[in-house]
Order: sequence, then C-alpha cells, then structure tokens
Amino acid sequence: MDIIINHQRHTLTPIRQFRAEYHLPDTFGIAHFEPKNFAGLGHIDGAGEALDTLRIAIIQALPPRLTTLPTHDFLEHIARLFENTLNAVNPVIGLRDVEIGYAVSGFSDILNNWLYDAIRASQTHTPPTPFDTLYADWLANSGRRSEKKYTYPYQGDEWTIRFLYNAYGRVGFQTDMHNTTMYVQDIIYVCPAEGFIHQLTREMVKKLTV
Repeated sequence: MDIIINHQRHTLTPIRQFRAEYHLPDTFGIAHFEPKNFAGLGHIDGAGEALDTLRIAIIQALPPRLTTLPTHDFLEHIARLFENTLNAVNPVIGLRDVEIGYAVSGFSDILNNWLYDAIRASQTHTPPTPFDTLYADWLANSGRRSEKKYTYPYQGDEWTIRFLYNAYGRVGFQTDMHNTTMYVQDIIYVCPAEGFIHQLTREMVKKLTV
C-alpha cells in the first residue's frame, strides 16, 4: 500500500515486517498508542448475505446497456442508494457511524474519479486508466498525517509516532527515528468494508464502461 503525504509517495512497510526488523513486541502498533477508542468495530466476517443484498441492489440499479457515460447526478443517486441500503443491512454488519461515513465517502469518491478519467479519455481519444491503477492512486492521494504525536523509547533512542490516514480511516503510522523515517502499515482499525467497496466499484465500472 502507498500513501502520499505532502506530495511525496511512500510505500508502507507491513507491521509484522517492521516488528521483526526492529525486534518489537506483537503489541506494538496503533492499538499500543490508542487502545481504548475503538470498541465496537464492525466486521464483515459472517455478513455475506447482507453484503450480497447491498451488491445486488447497486448492480441492479445500473442501466443494462450504455451508449454514453453516466452523469454525475446518476452517480450521486447510486451513492444515496448505497448509503440507504448499507444502513438497512448494517444491523447484521455492525459498522459504526464513522465507518459508514468512510464507506459512503469512499464509494462516491472512487466512482467520481473514474468518471473524470473516463471523460478525459473520451475527450482526448486516449485509453482510460485501468481501474485498479486508478483506485490505488486515488487511495494513495487521500492520505493525510495526524498532527498528534506519540513517543516510544527504543534502545536509547526516542521515536516519534504520527498516525497515517486514507479515505477509509487510519492505515498506519509514520515513525521518526534518530537517523531515518519509516512508514508502517497497520490496518487493524481501517474501515472493514474497504475490500468489499473495491470489488463492488470494480464490478460497477466494468458494467458502466461504454
């Protein structure tokens, strides 16, 4: 996973790899610094039927054949349908309000980004950007870094930790050391619907492509 902070792209090191490299305990991560703020996180494990209901509602709302690109108004209509249906099935999934916000915002943003790229491709008579590339770039560009800082003592050094976010919530942290800076992926508290939304929007774009 990549993240762009202050116009610079960084590849995140998986948390397990980072722990192994620096001989850190298994408890080292986001939860070590903020362990009490995430009770009641939702899970999509076991929510297959609810997610199928959501997927079918969205796919069936798409026109069967397209001769022109969809409009922004149509995508806004689909985003509202996504939000309403997600809220309807959420008792099974258990997402918190903030997680629903992440899911709806991500769903809408990626579709609008796809439409902008499709319009660009049509107007310039150039190939559209592959969807997975478009998705990864959009996700990386949604990055931001918390101003709040934590410290962690390490072998006579003192690390400074700042959380990293993308469109689906916090995804890791920046670790400023004495002589280097590491960008670490820790998705323990990311919105659990991210993978589902990626697959759903990929399927939608395939159907909406003229």
